[in-house]
Amino acid sequence: MANQLPGVAGQIEELIGLELTVKLLQERGGTRVKIPVNAKGTLLAGIIGDKATEILIKDLGHGNLNLPCSHMRGQAGRKRQAMAMLRDGKSQRVVALECDLHERTVANYTAEIEDDSQGDLFDL
Repeated sequence: MANQLPGVAGQIEELIGLELTVKLLQERGGTRVKIPVNAKGTLLAGIIGDKATEILIKDLGHGNLNLPCSHMRGQAGRKRQAMAMLRDGKSQRVVALECDLHERTVANYTAEIEDDSQGDLFDL
């Protein structure tokens, strides 16, 4: 059966199935997750289970994996919410998780905020 998800998500789907891949993307899409050396008791295993985590370890090896965010965690008002959270001092990782954005996108939003505040210096 052909994968329903594209790219990295499709590769994960091929290994652990669509249901667990969607669950993983709903929880952590748009961020970097660590594939551990051993599954038991890890964050990843808490999301997809020990068996699926062991499959990822075996086939992908341990290390960092950048998950796409796709449309898995919602759309409405993400940038506005992210900008407000950043201005309130939330970390880029927290913002990425809560707003369904990639950490790189949130870093770009941080740069926008910093650029805006730099502009104020010259508007005296």
